Amino acid sequence: MASTQRTAFGDLPELATRKQVAEYTQTSIPTLARWAAEGTGPRVVRLGPGQGAIRYRREDVLAWIQERASAAASA
Repeated sequence: MASTQRTAFGDLPELATRKQVAEYTQTSIPTLARWAAEGTGPRVVRLGPGQGAIRYRREDVLAWIQERASAAASA
């Protein structure tokens, strides 16, 4: 059974889909896609043949959130 992190926004599995990350971060799927293309969002993991299945590791999403929070606090 995969572990999840419970938050006020819901559960985020160890390996999350773009939809799950969008719900967790309260961000739209197109915004996450744009951030991935720009290299400014949480790190993306590509799986499967042709690497078309996009996933996010929970630890990467949480680290990205922490980095953003730290940058905002020091600004």
